[in-house]
Amino acid sequence: MRFKPATFVLHLALATIVAGACVTHFFGEQGEVHVRADQATSLTTNHSTLTLFLWDFQIITDAEGNPVDYVSDLRIMDRSSKGEELKVDEGTLRMNKPLKYHGYRFCQSDYDSDEMGVVLTYNYDPWGIGITYAGYALLLFGMIAFFFQKNTYFRVLLKKQHTWLMVGLGIAAVILAFVMTIVVTPKPPLQPVLQTPLLGIHVSVIMLSYTLFAVIMINGILGLSMPKKREVLMHLSQLLLYPAVFCLTAGIFIGAVWANMSWGRYWGWDPKETWALITMIVYAALLHWPIFMHRSAMSPETKEKIYHILCVVDFLFVLFTYFGVNHLLGGLHSYA
Repeated sequence: MRFKPATFVLHLALATIVAGACVTHFFGEQGEVHVRADQATSLTTNHSTLTLFLWDFQIITDAEGNPVDYVSDLRIMDRSSKGEELKVDEGTLRMNKPLKYHGYRFCQSDYDSDEMGVVLTYNYDPWGIGITYAGYALLLFGMIAFFFQKNTYFRVLLKKQHTWLMVGLGIAAVILAFVMTIVVTPKPPLQPVLQTPLLGIHVSVIMLSYTLFAVIMINGILGLSMPKKREVLMHLSQLLLYPAVFCLTAGIFIGAVWANMSWGRYWGWDPKETWALITMIVYAALLHWPIFMHRSAMSPETKEKIYHILCVVDFLFVLFTYFGVNHLLGGLHSYA
């Protein structure tokens, strides 16, 4: 078996992300703190004892009076657990723009009805976030490099005669995904957490993956009803599956970066996050179908039929992630 660098980088990236998550879980600190303008608030952590003062809190609105940002001005007094000299610092945090202070990150979470106090989420996780982000960078590099890698099953499929049909389906999927992005993207006035360029990128990439999965599902239905075209349709689905899984993966981790900016954590097991991950794992398993085909003693016809059945069944995970979670489970993504 030949060494495939891009494939190795993809698996190394996933291992790095898991390692970063473990560092965050076992060594990171996180929590909430309520800070008011009329009193000092003490925050004791494993690394320091911080005293927080809220100098000012503002709700920034647009011309119609809709909130577009929350701005908190803080003073931080820091006396470390080692008894070092008292340090004083000041800073401002906004929605999607946390305040960073010596390894701590403070994010806007809520505010009091009298607008004289705020609830902030905080975390101390300099190593876990760094390792996880390194994993994201490796993952992006690996996904791009994969399409240029030689001696892969993807390359074998590209050499078949129906390549141009796949290209046409891909272009149609991109156009449809663009239309779907326009339709599903929340319309103004947007909540402050949605006031970021990452909204358009995140939604577009996710919608492209869902559209490709829909095309694969349709191929599955056609493959089950047209036995003579079953092999060709399976190859088309396998070709489209690579960019579909990669787009979903990229969309999930773009969302993780956004969540880290907005809520101070890149993963919180919110229902939408969790089911997006489940969907990614389900389709990633289908991506490894050629390995199963090579080792199985079943007839080619049986393998093709099972593959098309899985393409149809797996799309139920997409439907539940997009529609079911919103109506049945809710969560922070209920607006999506």
